[in-house]
Amino acid sequence: MSLDVDIDPTTLGQLRAMVRQLQAANSDGTSLAEVVKLARDVQLESGITVDFEATPDLGQPLVVVRVPSEPRQPGASLMALTRREREVAVLIADGLSNKQIARRLRITLGTVKHYVHQILEKTGLPGRVAIATEARASVR
Repeated sequence: MSLDVDIDPTTLGQLRAMVRQLQAANSDGTSLAEVVKLARDVQLESGITVDFEATPDLGQPLVVVRVPSEPRQPGASLMALTRREREVAVLIADGLSNKQIARRLRITLGTVKHYVHQILEKTGLPGRVAIATEARASVR
């Protein structure tokens, strides 16, 4: 049984799996940094959900507090990036794969992966589609 059914069962299942992974990795408890990262990874509308069905799996109900994100200017998150990271973001928006970006910029595949990781870390964006959306918004 869950209170507040704004979160679909698949997403709740994914959240349970993430919490199980955190619990398994940290027998001493989950750090605040890990909880914050989990909260950033989950993009949901504001509200609260208490998932009582998670109790057998996690040893307690899963409580998901959803805080509304601050409205932001499209493309603003890319302003914190280096010139090269912005260049990679634009190529992602153009639909290029990491291998294609590496060839285009004449850098290694590992370097492209590093740039993509840095873009995700610096912006807090959840993935390549979000990077592409931000890059397209910033070009307008």
